[in-house]
Order: sequence, then C-alpha cells, then structure tokens
Amino acid sequence: MILAIDTSAAQCAVALLGAGNPVAERQAMDRGHAEHLFPMIEAVLATAGATYADLTRIAVCTGPGSFTGVRIGVAAARGLALGCGIPAVGINRFEALAAETLEDGAGGPVAVCLAGRGGTVYLQCFGADGAPLAPPEMVDEAALAGSIPPGCSRFAGDAAPDPAALLRDGLPDPTTVARLAAARSPGPRPAPLYLRGADAELPREGPPRLLD
Repeated sequence: MILAIDTSAAQCAVALLGAGNPVAERQAMDRGHAEHLFPMIEAVLATAGATYADLTRIAVCTGPGSFTGVRIGVAAARGLALGCGIPAVGINRFEALAAETLEDGAGGPVAVCLAGRGGTVYLQCFGADGAPLAPPEMVDEAALAGSIPPGCSRFAGDAAPDPAALLRDGLPDPTTVARLAAARSPGPRPAPLYLRGADAELPREGPPRLLD
C-alpha cells in the first residue's frame, strides 16, 4: 500500500492506494498542517482497515508552496519511511497537476502555472506524455505569456495567462501523488522544491562576542 501526503500548500491531504478503492481525505487550510496530518493518516488507515505495517511506500508532494507546509510534509514522509523501513518518493505539484490535466486524453502540451508571491508565477511545461519540457522556474507575472512555449494552450494551476482558461485550484489530488509515486523507482530521499528564497532575513548585527 502507498500512503501519499500533501501539506505543501493550502490543504492537508492524505490518500491510501493499493487496498481496493483508494481512500483519501482532504481539508482546505492555510495553517495547522502539523496538527492535522497524523490524525488524518490514522483516519485513512482505519477506513481501509490497514496499519503502518501494511505500507510499502510513502509518497509526498514536495512543493512548490509554503516553506513551512513543504517542510512538514517532507519531514513526515521521511520519518515514516525510516520508521517503517520503506522507501519515500517525492512528487512535485507541477507533475501531479499535469498528470491530472492529461487524464482526459486530450493531449498536451500543458503549462502548469502556480501563483507565487510578489507578482511571480511558478511555471513548468509538460508534453502530451507527461514528461517535463523544461525545469520549473519562477517568472514575473507580466512575462508569463512569453515564457510559455508556442502551441501550449492547455493550462493547470491557479495562475494562467489567459483569464478565460479553466483553472484548477492549484492543489493536487493526493491519490494522483500516490499513483505517480507507484510508477517511479525510489531514488534519493524526498527534498523540498523551493523556487524562491526565504522571506526571513538574517540579523544585521554580528554574532554576540563571547567573553573569556
């Protein structure tokens, strides 16, 4: 069974794949992911009649998103994987949203556009087979249209250059995260995907002087 978790943005989401029909819980929230995550995991396991011993893989959405949210999810996934002696696999929001968009069979390419801060957008484009066409990047909102390859008219995420385009909320289904992780060979431990620097600033003063 694969347990998938996503606390990278404005949701706390958990899914369990491999025990008959997928079991999932999603709750919209901007804060409080750490307090809600493990009760949701316990609830999903209980619904499926499963325990941690039944898990064979942990999947986690690695961002981009909230710095705190991403760290909570990645740390939880790595801790659970270590405790259960199973691999953890990271799936980013771009991959998950592109996969969900391509499920209708209409083809691609697809531009996944996620709202950033301060007039920025996180962008990554995918081909019809779901393979990335370029690495993810952060662009100015005003330059977004020029950063999308010609011929890419399908969009996912919450920040498309065409206001008339059908937009998703930018939050992946945790079942999609689990499904993508099931098809991926385990590699290095999951790590957060950050496309911008931290908002916190280092102190301007030097370190305190230690007296002998």
